[in-house]
Amino acid sequence: MKYLIKKMLRSVSSFKIQFLSVLVLSILSVIIYSGLEGVWSSMDKEFTSYSEETNLADEWVSASYFTEEDVKAVRNMDGVDEVSIRTRFNVESNGTYLSLDVLDDNRITSMKIMEGENWNANLKNSIWIDQDYAAALDIKVGDKMEIALGDKSVKPVVKGIILSAEHTHFVGTTDYYAPAHNEYGYGCISEDLKPELGLMIYGNLLEIKSNASDVKENIRDLLGERFIIYYDRTTNPDVYFIRNQVRNLRAVSILFSGLFILLSVLSMNTTIRRIIGAQAKDIITLKALGFSNKGLIIYYSMYGFAVSFLGAGMGFVLSYPFTSVIRQTQIYLFSLTEWPVTHTPFLLVVIFVIVFLCTLTSVLAAGKTMKGLPAENKDTKSKTKGAKIRFKRMAYGMRWSVRDGFSHKTRIFLGILCVTGSYMLLMTGFGMPDSLTAVTEKIFEKQYNYEYKINLQTNLLNSGLTPLYEEIEGQTMEVLQAGIEGKDRELHFEPLMIISEGEYVNFKTTDGKKIENDGLYLTERIADTLGLEVGDEVKISPSLHEGEITLKVAGLISASMPQSMFIREECFTLAGGSYMPSSILTDKINDDLKEDVRVSQIVSKAKQTNNLKEFKAAMLGVFILMRSIAVILVVIILYNLGTLSFIERTKEYNTFRVLGFHYHEIQKLASVENFMLLIIGTIFGIPAGYRFLQTYCNTFSNDTFVIYPDLFKTNLVLVCIVVTVSTLITTMFLAMRIRKINMVEALKAY
Repeated sequence: MKYLIKKMLRSVSSFKIQFLSVLVLSILSVIIYSGLEGVWSSMDKEFTSYSEETNLADEWVSASYFTEEDVKAVRNMDGVDEVSIRTRFNVESNGTYLSLDVLDDNRITSMKIMEGENWNANLKNSIWIDQDYAAALDIKVGDKMEIALGDKSVKPVVKGIILSAEHTHFVGTTDYYAPAHNEYGYGCISEDLKPELGLMIYGNLLEIKSNASDVKENIRDLLGERFIIYYDRTTNPDVYFIRNQVRNLRAVSILFSGLFILLSVLSMNTTIRRIIGAQAKDIITLKALGFSNKGLIIYYSMYGFAVSFLGAGMGFVLSYPFTSVIRQTQIYLFSLTEWPVTHTPFLLVVIFVIVFLCTLTSVLAAGKTMKGLPAENKDTKSKTKGAKIRFKRMAYGMRWSVRDGFSHKTRIFLGILCVTGSYMLLMTGFGMPDSLTAVTEKIFEKQYNYEYKINLQTNLLNSGLTPLYEEIEGQTMEVLQAGIEGKDRELHFEPLMIISEGEYVNFKTTDGKKIENDGLYLTERIADTLGLEVGDEVKISPSLHEGEITLKVAGLISASMPQSMFIREECFTLAGGSYMPSSILTDKINDDLKEDVRVSQIVSKAKQTNNLKEFKAAMLGVFILMRSIAVILVVIILYNLGTLSFIERTKEYNTFRVLGFHYHEIQKLASVENFMLLIIGTIFGIPAGYRFLQTYCNTFSNDTFVIYPDLFKTNLVLVCIVVTVSTLITTMFLAMRIRKINMVEALKAY
């Protein structure tokens, strides 16, 4: 055995390029899975623990106001365990915005105190703010903050820095996709400040702990026109987004690692077959010395086991820097108390699968090529007959290359798969930033063409102040939540955007039509969720309205953001709805508007665009990594296959040389296979790459934001150039090896 181990080490050294490719693929398989799992597993466990520790609510109901009788009625609904009431409102603080709560108690969705004092109902003139907002604005415990609601303001003392599981993915506004902690934050204030800010209601938000309750079905009937929003953990955007992201990262980790595991196995198969073919005389000698076929198969299985086991171990160690890169992108999106690197037992399964499959491949490859008697001096070269291909107009050398390729189908398949996989990775690596750029351009250059969005203090407009939209020239809109029943007979609550006549909103249907006064329009994702089609008749129950409104689905819209139902103001009011604008779209504002008590906040299109650009920049590291992996993949695998092909064809190359072929002619013949792989791989790779990009975009889309796949033509050309150049590099290295052949020594084999 000691001798065999030494022999194995010498063989590995002789075929180092082939084993290096298997090693690298094994490393990449584990790096990708382990690196991504280290993030999504951590996110999943920490959020679960965080939610349990703070007793995160299961359902949320928002209304214009609640009464004590409402709370009792909800508490008595089937499946409801506990109910807590609070008042939630938005305030302005030195050009930034805070979503604040006044707590009735701290039993449900309690605050996680990161620094300072715990919440206490007896404390006065106090405020607790979230950790990210405090860090962005350098706010410390003990500082005083000025907050304003309309024309009223207070200056509470910061008693604590907090985090809340309810706001794990806190954006602060539906106008942004990614968090902007320097502009938006959340927190709570002591109850004594409530009347000072002009808030006289009992509460407007219920936090509910439940188990399969019927709150969703009954809450509209209970509250009537006071109803605003219903969420559960699967629809609350601040909560479900992290669960959705965990599923996305898990799917991507399995998808990518599976691709590299497949390539590892195929590469190991070709490598072991080549080693056994090159060591035919050694095998016969060993069998003559008494080694059985079984013993030799076990010996050759050690190649697959050793290389894959070493690769898996190195991959696990090297996955930590990869985890760090991925984790930074998630820290940008989510707020958790801890970010440890954790793994699940499934990582061991992945490692076992890699090692087992590579070992099994070695066993099968060895068993298939080692048959016969010990004294049989056989050539273990593949006995697969060349395909009977006759192309009369094709040169002899070309015909030889094609037939040889058909005689080594596994090698050809591996090469095609390698080129195809590289296209998939490169098109996704370039396509995701392109898709995000296209989304930004589509939203803010085609669907919207305003410069400023003025969000209104609707609660103050009802107090007798002149509506601002009567003074400002612009297009108004109102966003409500509406209950709607899908084809699955389930009740869904979806956003409803009511749009007045104007030039600032220009959504188009999938067949290129504008939104008209002829019914309800749905985004494609919502239509798919509800199972609705154009022409269907539906009944919607908008918030702040009594009863239902019957409408026809007039069209589908391919919008990325917002995911909503759309209707024109005239159509909505004719159907029985009442219209109270909540925002104004315009192309100019004046400084007085910033101080107007009727204005909740002003959002510029430039800031919205920058928010999406910042998200793209945060994800760019991942996309660059994907591009790098793709280049490594195509260079290593094609060079490995080229080397195997070179070794297998050495005698043929010498024969061509003896027959009078020049070196450059032989080099052309040697390069034919790589170019065949490039052409066929490109034919399969471009559509497969687009499909993979589409799948990747779908995994990162959600119920509020949909990413449509897009790859700019210049980048598609660049992808093709990268794959082609990588192929040329491997072909060049192969050509250099051909010039080093010792023809005389090689012909001695004959």
